[in-house]
Amino acid sequence: MDITVMTFNLRFNNPGDGGNSWPFRKDGAAAIISWYRPTVAGTQEGLAGMLDDLQMRLPEYAWIGEGRKGGAESEYNAIFYRKDEVELVEWGQFWLSEQPTGPLEKGWGASHYRICTWALFQMRGSDRQFLHYNTHLDHSSQQARVKGSRFLLERLEAHRRRLELPALLTGDMNAEPGNPAIEFLRGRLEVDGVRSTLTDAYTAVGGEPGLSFHSFQGGDEGDPIDYVFASPDIRVTDVRIIRDRVNGLYPSDHYPVVARAVL
Repeated sequence: MDITVMTFNLRFNNPGDGGNSWPFRKDGAAAIISWYRPTVAGTQEGLAGMLDDLQMRLPEYAWIGEGRKGGAESEYNAIFYRKDEVELVEWGQFWLSEQPTGPLEKGWGASHYRICTWALFQMRGSDRQFLHYNTHLDHSSQQARVKGSRFLLERLEAHRRRLELPALLTGDMNAEPGNPAIEFLRGRLEVDGVRSTLTDAYTAVGGEPGLSFHSFQGGDEGDPIDYVFASPDIRVTDVRIIRDRVNGLYPSDHYPVVARAVL
């Protein structure tokens, strides 16, 4: 079965962004999701009010998640999903730290609490199910990126083996392709005796994807830090970094990434 998956760092609502702050971008962010119609969309940096803004504009979607400080506090890694394409079976969240059950500490020298939100979905009209994990690795601590990616991969792999299901991983990894955290997730580097079986969409499709974080400046020269990964039982058929403007504005300081895949 064909699905479309998006990863989209929304950029938190920062008044210091002036004309690029959320009140000016919320219609554009919703428009991008509406235009590209992802079956599932992993988002990063959304605050509770921002997610409510998107929900109001996207009635065909629902979302799950909680803030990285618990409840509605701070940024979410919310997953949006099309209600007419998939049914939510179960969801959960854990922290990328030595205390995965709650926001008790910042793991491995991270500058912020870091989380992973996951969901188990079933395709409507089918018995096909899949897992979707969505995360946001730390921007300052390389140890947190590597240890965090290893920890979430262990969780993902154990989950999909237990349920015997395909799995997707989306996120702002704050790391370019040559970074050890990405090399690990791609299965090219072993960390503490663990090796990933995932493939990232860029590698699966080939070519040079270009920049994904642009600080509201646009352009495409550079490397991505936003990714879609898939387990071996998912075939990625296409991937695109979306560089559209809406009403003259970029919807975020990151470009969303859209991949198409076959379960």
